Amino acid sequence: MLQKQTTQGLKNKRGRSYQYELSFIRMVVREYHAGKMSQAQLAQKHNISTGQLKGWAMKFSADISREIPAPIILTEQESRDLQVLKKQNDALEKMLSLAQMKITGLELMIDIAEEELNIEIRKKPGTKQSEG
Repeated sequence: MLQKQTTQGLKNKRGRSYQYELSFIRMVVREYHAGKMSQAQLAQKHNISTGQLKGWAMKFSADISREIPAPIILTEQESRDLQVLKKQNDALEKMLSLAQMKITGLELMIDIAEEELNIEIRKKPGTKQSEG
C-alpha cells in the first residue's frame, strides 16, 4: 500500500490537504467503479473509511470516466478462446461471401431465364396460388 503523503494544492471539503497521493485515490475510485467488492471490503482493503471512499468517489468519478481505459489483460485460456473465435469468424465471413455470390448468380440466372424464355419464375407479391 502507498504511504500517506500530502498531495500539494488539493484540498478536501474541510480545506485540509488530502493525506494520500492522487494516483492512489484514483486507483481506489477505479476499483470502486469496477464493483468487484463492496464499499466496506474496498475500504478495509485500503485501510480507509467508507465515508472517505464515498467522498473520493463523488469527487473523482468524473476524472476517472474521462481517462483512457486500461488495456484488457487476458488469461492464456481467454487468449486461446479468442484465437479460436477469430478463426471461426473468418470462416463464417468466407461462407457468407460465397453464399452472397451464389445468390447473386442464381438471381442473374432467373433474370436471364425470365427474359429469354418469356416466363415468370419469381412469384409476384399479392398473387394467389392456383387451386389444384
